[in-house]
Amino acid sequence: MKKQLSHISLRFKHNCYQSIPNHYNRVFLLLHGYLLDGEFMFNKLKDILPADSAIIAPDAPFPVPVKKHHEFRIKYGWYFFDPNKKLYYLNMESAVDYLKQVLDSLVTKDTPITVIGYSQGGYLAPKLAEHIPQIDTVIGMACKFRNEIFKYRSDVAYYQINGSADLVVDYPEAKKEFELLSNKGNRGEFITLEDIGHRLDDNYLQSLRSVLS
Repeated sequence: MKKQLSHISLRFKHNCYQSIPNHYNRVFLLLHGYLLDGEFMFNKLKDILPADSAIIAPDAPFPVPVKKHHEFRIKYGWYFFDPNKKLYYLNMESAVDYLKQVLDSLVTKDTPITVIGYSQGGYLAPKLAEHIPQIDTVIGMACKFRNEIFKYRSDVAYYQINGSADLVVDYPEAKKEFELLSNKGNRGEFITLEDIGHRLDDNYLQSLRSVLS
């Protein structure tokens, strides 16, 4: 007979890439995509974020072995969702709890937070805002804000940057989901990158700069 044990805590070391000055007025929390890591997001975005802000780019909590050239490398996932079965093997709640602990251990409690998520990290970003009141801005890149899995907050500005030629994320569906937020009074914006795919390239970074400026 199978029994699920949800109360057991499994502890291991987690990596977090960060830049935290002595004085800062905003925290940028960077969420990488599936089978990537915090170092990827930190290196991609550190030069376009304000120097006087705290930047935090943790690895997702779940390690995933990836075989490449006869060796295994460890990359990470925020959750595990089977799109064919429409089933979460691991839902977003564990990642939310993990990130709350990361923030509590690194930055002052009342500092406003901007979450920037790419791909799977972008799917998670609005769910995180549901649970952390300091988050006032959510920016998703190459993702979809699925309204059925998070509670909308009127005091949060939601932005999305998507490529029209993305073969991983359904662009029309992503835009349709964002329109639901706009109908609720969202102050953010949906930005289309024409003929751009899923890769986090300079086209995404330039659009991100315009959102942050």
